[in-house]
Amino acid sequence: MDFCLTFNCNGKVNLNDWELDKNGLFSRGEVEKVLYPQDECLSSEKNIQLFNYTVPFTTALLDLKHFNKCMNMQLKILSRHETYNQVLSSKADDIDFYYVRCIISEFILYIRIYLNSIKGNYQSLQVINENIEEEFNELFVIIKHFLERIHNIPDTTFHYAPSKLGNQCTQPEYHMYHMHIELRWFFISLMYTKHIYSQYSIENHLDEFENVQAMIINDLIYISLKIFETMPLTQIQQKTPYNCTCIRELWLMLQIFIDSLSDRMKSKSFWEYINECINRLLNRNVSNNNKDFLTLCKNSELFCLWIVHHLSLLYGYNSDGIYLGSKCSRIRPNYEQVERILKTYISKGGKDGERDEIDEELCIMIPLLNTIVTNWWHPQVSIISLLWDCFHKRLDEPFLLQVSGPWTLSVEKKTTMDLLKQVKDRITNTECIKESSYGMFLRLLGSFLRINYNNNDTKHWNQIKGRIYSKFSKGKVEEFSTTGLYNFLSLFLTLAVTADTTNVVSSEYNYYNLLPKFMFVKIDNRFIINFLQCSVMLDLLPLSKEYNNENGKKHNLIWKGKLTVLLLYNDLKLNLANIASLYINTVNIICCRKDDTSRIMMNNFIDVFSTILSSTNIGLGKYLLFSGWIDRYLLECSNKMVGTLMKVLINVFESCIYLAKTSNTGDVEQMLDALWCYVASRVRQLVFDPALTNVHFEDISKLAVLFTLEALKNPATAKKYKHSATTLFQHFASSVIVKDIRITRHYLTLILKQDQAIQDLKKEIKNFDTIIIQAWIKCSIIGHDTNRNEIKVLQNYILQLEDIQKIFETSNDIQEFQNNDESILMFIMHSMKKRSTLKTEQERIQYDIKWRLYFNHLEKWILLPIMEETKDSELALWIYRCIGTLILCTSIMLYSKNQPNNIFKTLLNKTILSVEHNFLKNLGKKTFSMILLGMETLNVKSDISLQVLIRDLFDQYMPFLIIPTTNANTFKVSDSLLKCFKDAKADYIRLILEILMTNFFNVSNDNMMHKHFYLVMILLQNLLKDEINYACHIVESIIVICTSYIIGCYVKVHDHHPHKQQTIDFINNIIRNRYYKENNSLQDKFYNIISSSVKKSLIINQHNTFELLRSILPISTEMVQFLSPELEYTLNDLEIHRRPNAASFRYCWNQLRNLMKSNMTNH
Repeated sequence: MDFCLTFNCNGKVNLNDWELDKNGLFSRGEVEKVLYPQDECLSSEKNIQLFNYTVPFTTALLDLKHFNKCMNMQLKILSRHETYNQVLSSKADDIDFYYVRCIISEFILYIRIYLNSIKGNYQSLQVINENIEEEFNELFVIIKHFLERIHNIPDTTFHYAPSKLGNQCTQPEYHMYHMHIELRWFFISLMYTKHIYSQYSIENHLDEFENVQAMIINDLIYISLKIFETMPLTQIQQKTPYNCTCIRELWLMLQIFIDSLSDRMKSKSFWEYINECINRLLNRNVSNNNKDFLTLCKNSELFCLWIVHHLSLLYGYNSDGIYLGSKCSRIRPNYEQVERILKTYISKGGKDGERDEIDEELCIMIPLLNTIVTNWWHPQVSIISLLWDCFHKRLDEPFLLQVSGPWTLSVEKKTTMDLLKQVKDRITNTECIKESSYGMFLRLLGSFLRINYNNNDTKHWNQIKGRIYSKFSKGKVEEFSTTGLYNFLSLFLTLAVTADTTNVVSSEYNYYNLLPKFMFVKIDNRFIINFLQCSVMLDLLPLSKEYNNENGKKHNLIWKGKLTVLLLYNDLKLNLANIASLYINTVNIICCRKDDTSRIMMNNFIDVFSTILSSTNIGLGKYLLFSGWIDRYLLECSNKMVGTLMKVLINVFESCIYLAKTSNTGDVEQMLDALWCYVASRVRQLVFDPALTNVHFEDISKLAVLFTLEALKNPATAKKYKHSATTLFQHFASSVIVKDIRITRHYLTLILKQDQAIQDLKKEIKNFDTIIIQAWIKCSIIGHDTNRNEIKVLQNYILQLEDIQKIFETSNDIQEFQNNDESILMFIMHSMKKRSTLKTEQERIQYDIKWRLYFNHLEKWILLPIMEETKDSELALWIYRCIGTLILCTSIMLYSKNQPNNIFKTLLNKTILSVEHNFLKNLGKKTFSMILLGMETLNVKSDISLQVLIRDLFDQYMPFLIIPTTNANTFKVSDSLLKCFKDAKADYIRLILEILMTNFFNVSNDNMMHKHFYLVMILLQNLLKDEINYACHIVESIIVICTSYIIGCYVKVHDHHPHKQQTIDFINNIIRNRYYKENNSLQDKFYNIISSSVKKSLIINQHNTFELLRSILPISTEMVQFLSPELEYTLNDLEIHRRPNAASFRYCWNQLRNLMKSNMTNH
């Protein structure tokens, strides 16, 4: 038999580790051995060693007095180490302290076993040793004296005495402390064993025995108190009252032992001992003269609740030491004491918030209560009622709001879903550390309701709502601040989502009087409770539409609270018929306001609206949420909210279509009717807003398609609201006011995937194919590189059309058209080729009419993507490339002389000759040659309006086509301008030069020339210098057409005009031109034109004419010599007729002749 029984320490207690040490007293059956001792017959021949004395087992007790002294000596050895002593510590290595514990436990266990062995023969023992009773009393006194020394132990010892090394630890304090723990159990067990075998039953010694048990309980609570006093509030939930595993094991042994005796003997229960002790703590202010150590606790209510909580958890062990938790049959509630603790707490400032750390304390107390009240003890409302007293007066205080964790967003930033989700998550989330005290109370309340109200008994619910409702009135709620309202809503939502009593019976008919008729069916009582709960909340909350700038945040929160009711109705699948009008009336009002509060309220409503309508279930009166607010809101709300609302509407529409195929319910008709009534017209208007369509073009297109297809299926409904499939299709597919081409493209892509819809639309719309062609052209030009797959859908459709197939000559052309990324350009070029193959004029006229139809209203949409910010984008360049190609190849098809506003002119005036948007010039100059060459096919010579267009082209673009280089004296002529003279035919070039001369080389009355004359001169000289790249006829045209105009201006301008030098350079460049040098005919023409021009200029300005001749002389003496005979003839004529200018003429001529002679001499 093992007489050495000691605790085996495993160090500090792990909060989540409930396994007991296998070598501990409990696991070795100590409690059971004391309560249910086994019969043992001891042999007289058996010996036992006590305090190093070997004595017979049967007679050792007769020398109890001696062994008492031995034990007392050993206890004194341990007591020396209650406080640290350096001298003693140096000698501690010579002492085996664990051995000291063992010999003491062997001695006491021997006595207990001996008493169990003699049982009823205790009186015989007294006969043998008449002093045995006194010796037992002496033993108890020795033990009590040692146990009383617990108060001499420094507080620090309670913290560092535990050790994971267990009994292998050599620290004296460890063994001294654990002797205190073990001896307390041995004391109680020995006293119990002695008394049950004494002359009188234990009932006669019950008071004494209970006092000992109370002493032991007090000592253990004292140890827990010392631990508690050193802990900060933030660590209380992570710590236990047990400073080591041995203390917890002793608590468990005492709990089982005391409760077993209580059941057996009707003595005090374990909780009674605990309550007596902690009541002294709670009443310490009453007994000021009491010097008990327990009166020193600084936060007695929190400590008491803490110890009760952890001792309650010990009830999770069964009698075998297996931890079953809340399922254990040993559990005994202690509501009376918890209520007393809370009442004391409330009376000391907990109700009015007068305590300095009230919320920090409640953050610790409520989770402790939550565990035992909701999971361990039978349901009782009193705890919740007492906690409610700690909050209802302080609901308007901001510190009740959560300050950390996932819900730290400000109240105004929380969405309606956030409010409801927070309530639900708070109840289901087991982690409470990051909640506020009020949040923890709501979690306790919600958990309590969720667990305990799944039956027909509404007693607890009635008690809770009576306690809570009585604290509110409509006036009080109106006075709440934003914080108070938030706390109010959180409370009522907690009640609403957790009250859950099922299976209503006829006796509860009174509830039905509050419900609408449609709910007169067998439903869960949970629905009724939630309905009533929401009704109370809505009645207490102020009206949402009565607000101003000062109380906007407050009413925004009120509105969110009301919206949660809609979410609850949706969650519980209740019909909205009885409450929808309350919301829609408010929404219709606030959607017309433009202040920030209304905007936020509408955003919150849309979020809830989308949540409710996101499911495939469109019944339960959800159509009632649709009203005129949709049209107004889509007009003025932000892009983000438009996207949210549009997706909801699409989802609803698609659900209707799906349900219409699978079932024939009135819900579908009601919802579709609402969509036609409130959505269709606004969707048509959305295409006018480029900022909106830029982000949501796909959603707009999807809705447009859904309405179009529905109009084909149910034309009567569409007509009821003044719509039809025809008007919808024309609006989205061919309307020039659609700002975003992606809408048209996506719309038609979806339509063309519906074969039946195509056939139906063709019956309604005669020009259906033409609209598709126009749309493809539009998409290919201004929607280039956005979504080629969708453009391909349109392209593949038009390729099936006979008119389009005829444009391409071979299958290879069609294949190339399909595969080319620039198919629109190929389409234009092949159309030009096709026209050239037509034989009769009538065919060409009809062909041109159809072509103009394809590009009808082109000028109205082609510039839509181009703004000053995007003028250099690839899309802008592509659009102007398309414009240039279209005019270059098909100007003859676009132009109609009999139509003043034909496509050609309007397109040119809008895109190339725009006066309003000067930034377009940078794009137009890149296509200048294409425009000018495209006009060559037209009969420009006989059409004054076309000549004016060419004049305007040069007038607007010359500064962009001829620009100065880094060297200020030189200019660069654009290739786009020069290309015109390279590729154009001679007649067209002559016409261009004539237009330039007649419009740019005129001198006004104040001797001023056109502002771009010098640019034209630069162009001409560039053509003359770079003759290798141009044909000879260009030089000839310049000589024949331009020379006389240039000289005519020379003689009219003032002396220092730049045109004078440009004229000299012009003549010089002609004389140096290769074609001129090699062609005598050109020389003769030039001489004759110069001669004619000089003859005329002598009449106009004699001085400037001779100045010109003097300037020409260094360049070409031959030319002046050629002119000499004419000059002499003119001079003779003047002198014969005695003209006034004859003398000056003679003088100028003599000067010129002398210069000519001098020049010839030098050469």
